[in-house]
Amino acid sequence: MKEDIMSNTNTAIKSLSKTEFNIYFENIYNEHIDQLYRFTLFRVSDKEKAIDIVQDVFFKYFRYLEDSRASDEELTFNHKAFLFKTTRNTIIDHYRKKQTQSLDDLLDNGFEYSSDEDISHGTSIDIDYKEVVKSLKEFDFESQELIYMRFIEGLSLSDISEITGQKENTISVQVHRILEKLKTKIQDKYEKHY
Repeated sequence: MKEDIMSNTNTAIKSLSKTEFNIYFENIYNEHIDQLYRFTLFRVSDKEKAIDIVQDVFFKYFRYLEDSRASDEELTFNHKAFLFKTTRNTIIDHYRKKQTQSLDDLLDNGFEYSSDEDISHGTSIDIDYKEVVKSLKEFDFESQELIYMRFIEGLSLSDISEITGQKENTISVQVHRILEKLKTKIQDKYEKHY
């Protein structure tokens, strides 16, 4: 496959044959599917709905890539940020349309996240993951989302900035404040137990 494809521009994508374009899309799909699924499952707490949303996101992404190939304008895009932003917006649309239970309601009613892999692999916090989730659920939805994107999925501040539309510095300050509050909550709970 051509080396210039990863420059993330529609000019590079336009130069691909139909077969190369399909391989290109498949590579991006394989690279990001697990992250998007975990991110979506974290937000909607329903495996089937998470699968539907992620499929919808990749359908939108495929159409976006095809449209960018047909565009005369020079477009540059960050695939990962585009996919997460589209996923985030699709989840918001899902909640607007369906008016389903929130993550907080599910956790209050005993829902527990389960996965075949340890999603806390990217954190250096030496605390029980369930205790962190339980404490984090006391925060607003945007705070939960920032912590998830930054530490569970390991997204850069730049990627999160593209996804949320906020400045990197603002995100950095918000994450720091959330972590300080989370640390205090966990310490308070720990001290009450012991």
